[in-house]
Amino acid sequence: MSQRFDIGVHYFLKGEYDRAARAFQDVLLDEPQHPRAWSYLGICTAHLGRAAEAERALSKALELAPQNGEAWFHLGVARSLRSEWPEAASAYRHAVALAPEDMVAWHRLGVALAESGDADAAGAAFERALVLSRETSTAPLEEPARSGPDRDHLSEVGEKEGAREAQSWIDLALSLLSLGEEEEAMAAYDRAFTLDPDRAGRSLFRPMLRLVTAAAGNPLEDEGPGDEGPTPPRRPPRRTPEPPQERPPRPEVG
Repeated sequence: MSQRFDIGVHYFLKGEYDRAARAFQDVLLDEPQHPRAWSYLGICTAHLGRAAEAERALSKALELAPQNGEAWFHLGVARSLRSEWPEAASAYRHAVALAPEDMVAWHRLGVALAESGDADAAGAAFERALVLSRETSTAPLEEPARSGPDRDHLSEVGEKEGAREAQSWIDLALSLLSLGEEEEAMAAYDRAFTLDPDRAGRSLFRPMLRLVTAAAGNPLEDEGPGDEGPTPPRRPPRRTPEPPQERPPRPEVG
């Protein structure tokens, strides 16, 4: 049973949502009380544009396991795909309440709140995502797994998850940059760059940062000739205000 579920997750991470949905339906034929299979079936059908079916599957997942943070997260994604931002934010709030260390859920909550017009709450969610990012970046790396068929499959899944997380940090960086939070945006971009340098280098972040810094009178330095591969943008130097000039005393008249 777990093998068929893993096959469904494999197809889901590859973006083959139709094949993934069929795999999860096969799981549910034999185990209709499998909450994670209902959850993944819901998110797959949401990506396929079958909104009513997605809601039914995700509602079933939450009926079976109300404390399933993954199902709440998938419900938030499903509602985001339909631009139902307040409803998506509500689902993401449940997700972060159940999994408060899930930085991606905090980021998605920030996006949903920003789209709903709640800038203050969105900023708080983005800030929490950044705090979790810094904490995660200091964690020791695990020893590389040995090669083999099973390990190769896990490696492929890990690469897909890493790409998704990198894109999430790129989105966060662009959102923060649009809010004028340059330092926080740079921190989010740095996180994306460590996860996937190529994806980060191809993103719109550096061109957008150049526009913002040029408008502020601090153009970024261009990469030198002969540089190979994408590099993180250099932080614009902070301008320190000059002390006010003392005016000479006016001559007395009369």
